[in-house]
Amino acid sequence: MRIVTWILIVVSSIIAYLLISNIEPKNRQIIIKEKPILDIEMERLNAITYLNELREATGLLKFSYSDILNKSAENHAKYLIFNNISSHYESEGEAGYTGDSIVDRAKYSGYRASYVSENLSKGNRNYKESVDGLFSAIYHRFGFLNFKVDTIGVGISQNMQNREKTAFVYNMGITAIDKLCNQKSFTGQGIYLQGVCSDKTFKIKEKQYKEAIAINQRLNSKTAIYPYDGQIDVPPAFFEETPDPLPNYDVSGFPISISFDEEQFKALKLQSFKLFDAKNREITNTLLYDHNSDINHMFKKYEFALFPLDRLDWDSEYRVEVKYLLNREKKEKHWHFHTRSFNEKLYTVTADNYKFKVKRGVSTVFYLKPTSPHDLLGDILFPISVDIGLIDKNTIRFTAFEESPDSVELNMNEHHLLIEIEE
Repeated sequence: MRIVTWILIVVSSIIAYLLISNIEPKNRQIIIKEKPILDIEMERLNAITYLNELREATGLLKFSYSDILNKSAENHAKYLIFNNISSHYESEGEAGYTGDSIVDRAKYSGYRASYVSENLSKGNRNYKESVDGLFSAIYHRFGFLNFKVDTIGVGISQNMQNREKTAFVYNMGITAIDKLCNQKSFTGQGIYLQGVCSDKTFKIKEKQYKEAIAINQRLNSKTAIYPYDGQIDVPPAFFEETPDPLPNYDVSGFPISISFDEEQFKALKLQSFKLFDAKNREITNTLLYDHNSDINHMFKKYEFALFPLDRLDWDSEYRVEVKYLLNREKKEKHWHFHTRSFNEKLYTVTADNYKFKVKRGVSTVFYLKPTSPHDLLGDILFPISVDIGLIDKNTIRFTAFEESPDSVELNMNEHHLLIEIEE
């Protein structure tokens, strides 16, 4: 009698499986699919390149590379791994401490300006997964698409005893302001500003400050949209963020955003923000956030986001339409984007459509469409003779090996999947 062993996997953990051979069960080898060791320098360079591709596509300046901000970000990434936490703050006395806040840590590393911001993510396999995840999180997206920042440092750290524990930290600043803070403090007569530099007593002449801020204004687009016009490979879902803009949803659609540089728009009023599918049907189950409706009060005056409350579809075209008044004059913006596609065959699994046939040795993607705002894949039981990889919290990649049975049945929370395996 053939013995079939099952193993339990939590979807957020490393997937493990048993390799079947012709030897006795007691000698079967357990193989753990570990995350690879990150090439830190390559990941850092790739992260900056990717971020610059996204910023440039939205009409914003590319980030310049800052060694000082890089050191600040690296210090905090190590702190997060040392202490196994996720936070923008540090506590004195803990391993790797370099400052309570991002301003303190940047100052510790030699950055003189007090205008410095931070994005971070934990548990990502690579730079792209980190950046894509932060762009799906609306507050963090606006951090990357800030009209003022133009320089960045990236810190990456990995726990070598548990490689799934990674930290990606992004510190951003304004080059021209930091240069002013590296000059001599203003001592003459006239209007000056304090608090612009990490040294709170440091004085900057108001005219110099305004000129420094205006540099990026002249070079940047006045608006930033995301996904940008013509973008492909857009993730179709949003899951979580801290703070959480949608606390009543564990899964929803990828948010669409538009922001206007408030330094250049003095009288702007949004009239409508709409999303349409490939058949030009408006997606109406949405939630619009702005400076007034954002429940966490983090949106700036001219930042707007449309949340589709249902996941978008894989490999699908969408159109966005925004109408607004600018100085009482009607304006419109229209753009398109396309969600992520796969090289493999994609099947959508529902309660009425759960039986599928696949080829042995050929990977297949199964999207288990959520039935509620809280419907995520939980524990997955699968036989040792197949491989399952997690694409997102509603989607898996399935591969049957030579020794796989003719059919496999999977039960994942509310979802049932029956797969027949053909030669």
